[in-house]
Amino acid sequence: MSASPLGSGAGKLGDYGWIYALYELGQTAASGAAPLQVQQDILEHIVSGFDAQSGSIALCVEGTEDLLEIAAGIDLPPGVVGSRLPRGAGVFGHVVATGEPLLINGDVAETGLPLRTHERRDRLTHSAMCWPLRVAERIIGAIAVNRAPGHPKYKIDDLDRGQTMTSLLALVIANHRMHVERANRIVELSTLNATMQRMNEALEEAQDQLVQSEKMASIGQIAAGVAHEINNPIGYVLSNLGTLDSYLASLFGLLEAYTESECPSSVSQQASLARVRALRESVNFEFLRGDIVALLAESRDGILRVKHIVQDLKDFSRGGVDDVWEVVNLHDAIDRTLNIVRNEVKYKARIETRYGNLPDVECIPSRLHQVFLNLIVNAGQAIDASGTITISTGASLSEIWIRFEDTGCGIPKEHLYRIFEPFFTTKPVGQGTGLGLSVSYSIVRRHGGSIEVESEVGRGSRFTIRLPVRQPCPQLAQTDAVSAAEPV
Repeated sequence: MSASPLGSGAGKLGDYGWIYALYELGQTAASGAAPLQVQQDILEHIVSGFDAQSGSIALCVEGTEDLLEIAAGIDLPPGVVGSRLPRGAGVFGHVVATGEPLLINGDVAETGLPLRTHERRDRLTHSAMCWPLRVAERIIGAIAVNRAPGHPKYKIDDLDRGQTMTSLLALVIANHRMHVERANRIVELSTLNATMQRMNEALEEAQDQLVQSEKMASIGQIAAGVAHEINNPIGYVLSNLGTLDSYLASLFGLLEAYTESECPSSVSQQASLARVRALRESVNFEFLRGDIVALLAESRDGILRVKHIVQDLKDFSRGGVDDVWEVVNLHDAIDRTLNIVRNEVKYKARIETRYGNLPDVECIPSRLHQVFLNLIVNAGQAIDASGTITISTGASLSEIWIRFEDTGCGIPKEHLYRIFEPFFTTKPVGQGTGLGLSVSYSIVRRHGGSIEVESEVGRGSRFTIRLPVRQPCPQLAQTDAVSAAEPV
């Protein structure tokens, strides 16, 4: 066999076609092709380049310090590829542990290189070389090539020439592993992102259900008061209708008498006229005219009050699916909430409103109704016998503030930092769910605002809500369920 210009073991290392083919394999590896196939193709190319008959690649196992795994092999027994061996054992282990290349010409019994299944451990290997695969002073594995008897033995010059080529190979393998790891990480992140999105959707849905449940609980607590507010106008409307009925009976009786008196066939027109005069004198037309107008006006006001209460209840209780960002007058929103809850607190608290000049605010009205109701009901429940609830408003620069003050029992200092926690309550069983302030806090945060609380035991509490006049991006605000929840 004729010697290569570069030496007996150089093989194809000086062939530019072979070098370009190795470059293309590197490009294939960089594209993220199947790791095992890429490593096997590279190994076959290297074995061909060194004019060898067999070879193998062992790589350090990620996450361990002392394990190697056979990643590719030529002319190896079945099951060897994928097997693991400890660092420091055999030729691979020795090369990885020392970081030095190794030339073997002689007995293979102590080399640790895999043998073909039909060969004995005491067979003589003709010649082999093994190099560490090093990237930036970090060894990621090793590669070995073997020549069978009948071929020239490798020399130390061959080992030195191969060191440069295997350094390039180490970079190719490392880049490929990084590409695969990056691709896997992208898949993991995409999966994690999809999972987080589903969790956020589930959390948002759960939050909507929680808000709706709290709404229904609030309506349940004020149901008696609402019924009383509706019953009052309905009661005097019914009374007015009874009075109108008697008035109309008198008027219709008089009208009937007039009709009979004008009938030509009347037996005694004189008697009919006398009856008409008697009925006319018994009816006070001036009083009826004024009282009927008053009764109709009062009845209309009562029916409108019932209509407003029912409409406010409907707006208040509607679910999250109808949540729409609107530009509204918050004074109207507060008044509509008071329309629902006033009877709940009016027997022990006087409600005072001190409205400042507020611009219309971009918000979800049904959500803020919930906040206002929770704070007013809480203020009423904090007052034992008699007191005052003051609602004041104002604006500064690009935000507005709404303040709810009461002269109730106040909140102990040790509880102040917990009042916005879900299910935390100091009220007796049956008087609260422990969700009112938590839900209110979440709603205000969703609007990009804040709630501040000041309280002194025995003197009362003051809750101040601050809201931006306009949302920077309503679509983003609408999908932001628990910003804290945001860890995320």
